[in-house]
Amino acid sequence: MTTIGSVLEVSRRFVTILGSDNCIITGTGSSKTLEVVAGDVVSFERREGEIFVTAVEPSSRNLFRSTHGKLKKMGANIDGLFVITASGATFNPVVIDRMLVAAQVQAIPATLVVNKIDLGTEHLDEMVAVYRRIGVPVIFSSAKRGDGIDQIVSIVRAPSAQVLALCGVSGVGKSSILNKLIPGTRTKTGAVSEKTGQGKQTTTQPRGFLYEDPDASRPKIIIDLPGVQFFGLSHISLEQVGAAFQEIREVATRCRFGDCKHLKEPECAVKEAVDRGEIASWRYESYLQIVDEIRDARPSWRP
Repeated sequence: MTTIGSVLEVSRRFVTILGSDNCIITGTGSSKTLEVVAGDVVSFERREGEIFVTAVEPSSRNLFRSTHGKLKKMGANIDGLFVITASGATFNPVVIDRMLVAAQVQAIPATLVVNKIDLGTEHLDEMVAVYRRIGVPVIFSSAKRGDGIDQIVSIVRAPSAQVLALCGVSGVGKSSILNKLIPGTRTKTGAVSEKTGQGKQTTTQPRGFLYEDPDASRPKIIIDLPGVQFFGLSHISLEQVGAAFQEIREVATRCRFGDCKHLKEPECAVKEAVDRGEIASWRYESYLQIVDEIRDARPSWRP
């Protein structure tokens, strides 16, 4: 008999699944060509006491990134993405913007979580205000002290949320926040280099953990995504990246040319808004970097 379940983790050909009866089982793919990631819904069946995944259901709200000329699916059916950053050297708006764009393209609601606020946040106030102004929810947290965890929990417990994901560069405290949300996960935490501001990667594969919501009949899945120092977006289109920057999208309607890319075109309302300080220059630089990456990419990279 064929049964449906949600993927928690994939390790080589082994797939860990949350079954429809809320039990966790492990099986293998019936075919080597089956590609699944955490969050995918799969069909599986028992054969002589063993579990075999037979099919992958169509998915939406998938998180992708480009890496080394290939498209990598990081998670599927994501109802909410927590973009985790931290006060201090690991606060990197370039990477944050890329993660927000990846979520926007797939219509995944994203929340920016600024962790380690015990280190101080005054130097981030201006940037955080920009994110809030363009509609990105921001939570200040400290996994060390417990600040902001209740706000994260309120999003996790939303009735519409079943699969959520934590995304961020190494060293921002994703694993520490996960340990606060689900005590006993025993995920590894890594220190941050004072010289580079980067952490040592402690998560190598997307892994889903179960969050027991007392108001839900089925556990929520929280996916801990591997820390990445570069979030490639060469697979999306120029139109998609322009639409993903809300402040650029709103001002672009005033550009002289309808297909303006806001690069060297005359009478570009976006560039004029940047010059006047209405659009943050660092957000515009993020946009330009992504545009350059897309233009340099081979067309075959794009789906």
